[in-house]
Amino acid sequence: MSDNVVKRMSKSLNIKASTSQLETKDNNVNDGEAGFNKPKFVAMRKLKSINSQVAPDTSTASKLSTSSLTNDSPSSLSSNSPTSPTNQDVQGTAELRQMKKDCDPQFSRFADYFVICGLDLDTGLEPDRFAGDNLQCSPLDRAYKSKPLAHYPENVSWNPFDSHGICMLSLPQGLRFRTQKHSIEPKFHSFATTREDGKRCYGFSLVFYEEIRNRNICSAMHTLQSMFITELSNGQQTHSLSRIKDSPVSRSLPRHFKVAGQAPQSAQSYYDITKDKLYVAKSISLICQQPYAFAAEIFLRNLYKCLPRQPGPGISLESYVYNILYEVMLPHPGKSIRIYLPPSEAHLPPIALTLQRPEVPLELPLLDFSLRLLFTYLGVECVIQLLTCVLLENQVLLRSNDYQKLMVVGECITSILFPFVWPHVYAPILPAALHHFLDAPVPFVMGLHAECEAANKIGSEATLCFVDIDKKIIQLPEELPVFPHKMDFMAEIISILDKFEIERDRINEPNIRNCYSRDQDVMISSCTLPSGLQAARRSKERFQQLQETVYTLGSSPESNSHCNLHYQPLVAHPSRIDHVPRIADFLRRKNVRSSSPIPGAGDHVDATATIPPSMSSPTRTRNRDVKPQLSPEDQYYQDLRINNALREIFLNRFVHMFFAYEFFVIYPNQDRDEWLSNRETIQNFDKSSFLSDQPEHHRPFLSQFLESQMFATLVDNKILSIWDKEPDPNLKMFDQRIKLLRKRHGENMICATSYEPCVVSQEAQQIFEKRLTCVDIEVTPPSEILSNRAAYFRSFPILEKSVLNQECTSRY
Repeated sequence: MSDNVVKRMSKSLNIKASTSQLETKDNNVNDGEAGFNKPKFVAMRKLKSINSQVAPDTSTASKLSTSSLTNDSPSSLSSNSPTSPTNQDVQGTAELRQMKKDCDPQFSRFADYFVICGLDLDTGLEPDRFAGDNLQCSPLDRAYKSKPLAHYPENVSWNPFDSHGICMLSLPQGLRFRTQKHSIEPKFHSFATTREDGKRCYGFSLVFYEEIRNRNICSAMHTLQSMFITELSNGQQTHSLSRIKDSPVSRSLPRHFKVAGQAPQSAQSYYDITKDKLYVAKSISLICQQPYAFAAEIFLRNLYKCLPRQPGPGISLESYVYNILYEVMLPHPGKSIRIYLPPSEAHLPPIALTLQRPEVPLELPLLDFSLRLLFTYLGVECVIQLLTCVLLENQVLLRSNDYQKLMVVGECITSILFPFVWPHVYAPILPAALHHFLDAPVPFVMGLHAECEAANKIGSEATLCFVDIDKKIIQLPEELPVFPHKMDFMAEIISILDKFEIERDRINEPNIRNCYSRDQDVMISSCTLPSGLQAARRSKERFQQLQETVYTLGSSPESNSHCNLHYQPLVAHPSRIDHVPRIADFLRRKNVRSSSPIPGAGDHVDATATIPPSMSSPTRTRNRDVKPQLSPEDQYYQDLRINNALREIFLNRFVHMFFAYEFFVIYPNQDRDEWLSNRETIQNFDKSSFLSDQPEHHRPFLSQFLESQMFATLVDNKILSIWDKEPDPNLKMFDQRIKLLRKRHGENMICATSYEPCVVSQEAQQIFEKRLTCVDIEVTPPSEILSNRAAYFRSFPILEKSVLNQECTSRY
């Protein structure tokens, strides 16, 4: 494919700066009554001084039990309810002013824009020309053109507002109409765009339906309905006269319309102006630099619920929006911040939520989307197959009836690529206007709604991976190689999912037994470094260093449980001794029998010991199956723990796969500028030597992956690190993990002789728990910003732009 075509694709997929600003309309929108409340004016925020925070004792963090970091409910970590400002809070005003001056808004604000999209009453109904041929379906099923009704602030310099792109993704199905016969529950979804500078930007949208009271719009929809019925009747008489010659004449809907393939939907698609209420879609959205998806969802859902539909307590919508735009700060790397979000009901106190931000390169980058949901949607084997397709840079097309599922799968599958980064087209929600990009012969990760015509016309392309999320079906490209250590890898993932008691469909999970096997993946063949050292001299030392205690998942013939733990009595490596008590404890809790006692687990620990009858009684089993119901906030914290544990497993795999990659990097003898100008023609990695050191059954995958742009970028960053003072953060963390592995197994090792599970996830969990328990900054709850607020509204209003278009310095 030519470079020009690729550039045009990237330009169309990016959200670009808009040259003209949308004029907000204040007339004919605000349905508020004349009653007003005069609220109390509260100080803008309170901050806990970072210097005044007492650092937690390191020994205390190290004493955190494994169970508290995994299965236990994090209710003890829940944020406290907001308190009223005190005299001590006022003392932080000077520090707050200084912090605001020092912080660049581009990197400190939680959200750049708050956007309202919907039907513009001035322009009326305009067909969405990008939605295809709409004339063949009922007017209620057609897509119409939506417009941004308002956005706050008008513009920020670091992220210019693109009215068309944001509106297209906030309402990806276009402007839709419904009646009371449809389901009109609000739906939340996220979306991502790539700007011209390559930086990814995130949006979060809540789509809901509001009743139309404008008679002109109702009459226009009724007219379109009548025209559609007339055309159906004429077409039926012309082309299908034989089918209706025995039917009685009817003045109601044509028979063809009533008995169409989707009868219930067809009946719902009829609008009777004398009986039905007409509803139209509207969206409220946040545009952010960082993907804090859970906080954005809670904010949008509860902001909509706090819309005053009758006089009552609460603060204005503008106050909540001002707080999220100007007062809520992003946590600094390695820090945490407590914010307050709108409550589910206006009279309730705001919801406290702790946001935390990992410190790269010491920790994995932020991932706020849930890997728990990824494995719930697809299952373990499907995720590994999808990961393989993405690593080999195949075309990946996702399909679902839920836009948020598309986004969750897209974000999660690209996050577990770390340290590699997806460099190609990324559009987990592909708007109808860009469906033609599906024909482009370039790698991509795209998502289509199940109702799109394009989603139902997918052919069997040789390089296409098609994933139906709702049906849990994956169609793989031709001759897809197997991921190295696939069965061992799946066993380790399943152990984590079971550890956190994640509910999922286990039908498609393979029956795994003795998966960490020595005979399949032990490499005895020559493993030579470019320095010319002989493998024969090192093979015995390497095997002795990497012998370790290994445990596997499997099914026992006499047990009805899906997964049990099977111990393989190998010689334990010193670095693995600390896992033996944890294995024994896991065996006891799961009531698993083993053929031999576990060494090192204590003098009185025996894996063959039977559980007393009282411990395995039916009553106890039923009680154990009842999981405590977590609050949404606690479930969010638990999902972050699960993310850490699973992502460490994926990173551990890449560390072992490319344990000695830097020995095969061909460093240049030119200067930086000369190398940059010629790097496309220079060989930077000795691929043949690297592959010759790998097990033969791993080479099909590795040989293809070494040709990928993702791996080439990692090698380029490695070479650039010899000149750059600050190397790429992903590369820096990757190299640090490789050094830890070498410290355990020796500097002369090329790759492990057996599958080694992840051993560093507990340290990452402890760092995360510290941030939750020791909050660095606390933002004050939203306070009233309007001197007078409307008592109630009939629909979501256009907000007061005078208080939202810029930050008010008097609220410090």
